[in-house]
Amino acid sequence: MVIPKPEPTEPTEPKAPLDLSLHTNVFDPLQPVAPLSDLSIPILPPMFGDKDKTEGPFQLNGKLITNERDDDYWQSVEGAQLQFEFKQ
Repeated sequence: MVIPKPEPTEPTEPKAPLDLSLHTNVFDPLQPVAPLSDLSIPILPPMFGDKDKTEGPFQLNGKLITNERDDDYWQSVEGAQLQFEFKQ
């Protein structure tokens, strides 16, 4: 038994053209007040390299959460714990 496909119906109204253009001055109010290169304190600590012993306003710590019952280390990883610390 073959079920015939229904004929596609033509839309009664033509589709409106999609215009995704932006005005030329839309980003003018979004300019930064000061250039980002003028930051005196870095936003994030250095992720790689020698660790600095001085404490800054931001610290990041973490560890892997594992299931010790599994013999394969990578199969025993169940998640990760991240600790963000912001000092005022």
